[in-house]
Amino acid sequence: MFNEERTFGVEIEFIGNAQKVERAMRNEGLNCYSESYNHTTKSHWKIVTDSSVHATGNQRGNGLELVSPILKGQEGMDQLKKACKALEAAGAKVNKTCGLHVHHDARDFTSETFTNLLLIYGRFEEAIDSLVSPSRRGNQNTYCGSIQMLNYSYKEIKEMAQLTPIQICNRIRTRYIKLNFQSYITHGTVEFRQHQGTIEFEKMYNWILLTQAMVERGTAREVKQGRNNSWNRFRTFLFITKEGTGYSNAKSAEAKSMVKYFEKRRKELAA
Repeated sequence: MFNEERTFGVEIEFIGNAQKVERAMRNEGLNCYSESYNHTTKSHWKIVTDSSVHATGNQRGNGLELVSPILKGQEGMDQLKKACKALEAAGAKVNKTCGLHVHHDARDFTSETFTNLLLIYGRFEEAIDSLVSPSRRGNQNTYCGSIQMLNYSYKEIKEMAQLTPIQICNRIRTRYIKLNFQSYITHGTVEFRQHQGTIEFEKMYNWILLTQAMVERGTAREVKQGRNNSWNRFRTFLFITKEGTGYSNAKSAEAKSMVKYFEKRRKELAA
């Protein structure tokens, strides 16, 4: 299921000490530097300040963001796993002010890919909401607003496919939305901003798989209007469909594991 040829990247918001994280990253064999605030893609991991992130309660530390270089395939996942280990070793914490942002390469996108993704997220937003913390659902979070606030009809989104990708991205003027197209203009990516803050690799790994599945579905074929927006329909829509004891994906074990993970998370979050 995981497309090992499509590059990705992550931005991990956390509370902590930049120097401690930098040392821990290097102990894991990862090239990492503390830098002043910037949006430049680097060939190394970087730690920058983040004014939207701050300590709460008894937490101590600065609001920071660990930003990956461009990652790819299993080697990229291995780097991410080491980064999570380093964050834990350095005592990094998260709270409701933190988020996890995942980028997927969009340089092969057509205009229809962008409109497909808008339609997918718009239709299944409630199902996706059930997979994340309550603070990241609906239109509750300033930094990852609901797709519904765009207020486009199905017909209006379909008509956008006649525009160029840049024109579509310019229509969605805000980057503070669950599915951010502004990153295409600056980085050639689409950014999924909805996931709550975490330093746990398992959560990041499964969210990357899910969001990439959405990207691959968006590139595959037309998205038609539909009524059923349930979680079961969503996973079927993404070709993660049960067939007896197996799954229809080529990498069935990976798909089955991801679905099992999110079904467990949905129950935990509902409780």
